[in-house]
Amino acid sequence: MKQATNRATRLLLVVVGFLAILLTPSNAVEKRAPQHALSLSISRSTSPSHADLASLIRRSGYDVQQHFAETDDGFVLGLFRILRGSSEEAPRPVILQHGLLDSGATWVLNGRERSLGFILADRGFDVWLANSRGSTYSRNHTGFSTESKTFWDFTLDDMAQYDLPATVEYVRRHSVPGGHEPVPVGVVAHSQGGAIALASLASGALRPDHVSALVTLAPAVYLKYISSVPLQFLADLHVDELFKKLGEREFLPSRVETSDLFGEFCSVAPEQCASILTAICGFNEQNVDTSRLPTYLAYAPSGTSVKNMAHWAQRVRAAERKEQDGFSFRRYGDGDEYDLTDIRVPVSVIYGVEDKLADPVDIRHLIDTLGDAVVFEKGLLGYEHIDFTWSTNAFTDVYPQVVRVLDVEARLVAHEPVHR
Repeated sequence: MKQATNRATRLLLVVVGFLAILLTPSNAVEKRAPQHALSLSISRSTSPSHADLASLIRRSGYDVQQHFAETDDGFVLGLFRILRGSSEEAPRPVILQHGLLDSGATWVLNGRERSLGFILADRGFDVWLANSRGSTYSRNHTGFSTESKTFWDFTLDDMAQYDLPATVEYVRRHSVPGGHEPVPVGVVAHSQGGAIALASLASGALRPDHVSALVTLAPAVYLKYISSVPLQFLADLHVDELFKKLGEREFLPSRVETSDLFGEFCSVAPEQCASILTAICGFNEQNVDTSRLPTYLAYAPSGTSVKNMAHWAQRVRAAERKEQDGFSFRRYGDGDEYDLTDIRVPVSVIYGVEDKLADPVDIRHLIDTLGDAVVFEKGLLGYEHIDFTWSTNAFTDVYPQVVRVLDVEARLVAHEPVHR
């Protein structure tokens, strides 16, 4: 018991120390860079850069287009459109929405046969990789630079209010030939992405008739029974108050130096790297090929705002008040609760029984709250949080159900025959 406690303590110190490094301003990292010039140059030569997502897609045998959608509050979101592969079916638009500290790259990192983005393209879907504000591919604004505090003054509430609606509308207008009526789009959302999508629908920012189906993978909505030790630890420290004092700025900056340094660390110490990732959000080594961690970490973490992390910390702290507060999905600060009882879009919920962030009990409450909106649910034994995007087994365990739901709902919307 004592040995396990000491191990957990050391792990927490490593995690907190690593977060401290990643919160260091960019100029401080640049000043330290010469000390690590040799290892960083080696890392850059062996792992991809944040900037080459389009090249990664092309190397897998697909054409790709990069688009930019402007939100009502001025953010410019990067979108990657995977042009269809081997399927001859008419395109049906689908948006893949990533989770916290991730980017659209997460859907195409396991090659042609095992990545959801490519699988959907081969099945005739018009695939669009979304990127939330502040992440690697959405770091532009019509009025502010990333050096401005105003740029980083956002939480997932703003992603729900502005980002997803703008993305859906852009895809609706650009996925059909000119002169044709826009069609509803399918949305697949992982982790925080699921929370964004449901909040967007609940608030009315996203019109239900613009979405043919929502498939949520490990949706991190209710956090009452979260068991991520580092996140609980940070919540106990009232780290959201610390984040407020840090002000509007970037959290986990998506710098090449950061990704290369962590990628190099994972290549030389994969067990320690895996321990850190497992403690924070969790993955099952039976599902994830740990030799590929440097590749995954060349694209993650992808930045967000300190204010967004403060919002997460507030939500995690609610887990410690479970006796008096019950389940909660509340806007930032003292904002109102999101009411998920009147969602009018077909929702599928696929989750991991071993998930530390999206606990099965929290997921069950979500399913019960959504009620008749849920058209499909499935819990997967042995699956943790990151497994839904990084797992090399998800192409058989998860993605066939995703494809099936999207196919059925798209055909129902189009009044086409459904093959059950």
